[in-house]
Amino acid sequence: MAAVISLGALGIGVIHTVRPDLKIDGATLALAAIAVVPWLGDLFESIELPGGAKFQYRQLQERVEAVEQQAAEAQQAGDDASRQARVALVAGGEGIRGAEVEEEVGRLVDEFTDLRRSEPSGPARTYRQELIFAELARLTPLVDDYDTASALGSADGGARLAGYARLYARPEEEFLPTLVEAAVSEGLAFNQYWAFHAVGSIVDAIGPGNVRLGTVRRLRSCLPALPQGSDRIRALTAVLRRLDGAVG
Repeated sequence: MAAVISLGALGIGVIHTVRPDLKIDGATLALAAIAVVPWLGDLFESIELPGGAKFQYRQLQERVEAVEQQAAEAQQAGDDASRQARVALVAGGEGIRGAEVEEEVGRLVDEFTDLRRSEPSGPARTYRQELIFAELARLTPLVDDYDTASALGSADGGARLAGYARLYARPEEEFLPTLVEAAVSEGLAFNQYWAFHAVGSIVDAIGPGNVRLGTVRRLRSCLPALPQGSDRIRALTAVLRRLDGAVG
């Protein structure tokens, strides 16, 4: 913008030299000034005009950007709360018991895997995945001999999701290191989001002060790899906030 203004001034000087008889009236100059004013924010903090009128460019821009950022964060926080509320609502319902539980968990694991293969990414698929996770969060704690470690280390995304759902609904301290490793290396965005929430459930259950420093560092190492502004980075950041100052 500085170059444009300088070239414009030089051009006017050249025209004045070549055509000294050419007159530019006051109205033309005023219109030219008005046309340039909106673009001066890159050069000046403010411009004060006769009569006391003052334009605050950069400050106004910073305020607008701050308000937009706050609005976006509020919307994202609302979306996260809505997702967790849906899971809590379904997970709290009554359902099957006994031997049918394991069979239903297996069916849900297969349904999750098939869903990701057959349906493209989008809000509809995410919603159905949330319903599956909610059912897994309700049913997996009912399996007495559930192999959580195997689920977390499984190559199948549905099985890993079941492991996250189990620890989200029934936090178990002994699985925290394994869960953190699974969460950090998780390749599915949906799974990783709930893996971080499962980590948060265990942290809340045992208290942030009882989490080992190495575990906190392992979680922090994951931050640079997460997309900025994503629901995953918000979930992980929320956990790390609770761990700030924890000594392990």
